[in-house]
Amino acid sequence: MDFMGKKLEDIIVTLPFQDGTSMECGVYSYFEVNHKRYFALLPLKGKKELDFSQNFMLYEVEEDEDHNPIVMYIEDDIEYAIAARYFSDQLEMRKN
Repeated sequence: MDFMGKKLEDIIVTLPFQDGTSMECGVYSYFEVNHKRYFALLPLKGKKELDFSQNFMLYEVEEDEDHNPIVMYIEDDIEYAIAARYFSDQLEMRKN
């Protein structure tokens, strides 16, 4: 799967935290709900291996003028719940 011409497995997102630390994550999934785009992220083990022992993190994603992803925190609880439900349903469908 691609995001704006980039392979998902090649996209690494660095999430900054308020305490000054950061975490590198890989993109597990890209999906759209209600005309908004989202990434499901997982922390990385090593340079590019997704750490499936961790929880998925959902973020809204847009692109800049160079078609690079801009990852944004989902501040609205209802929007987050809708995106999480959609992602959960997609995970269930993959299992079957």
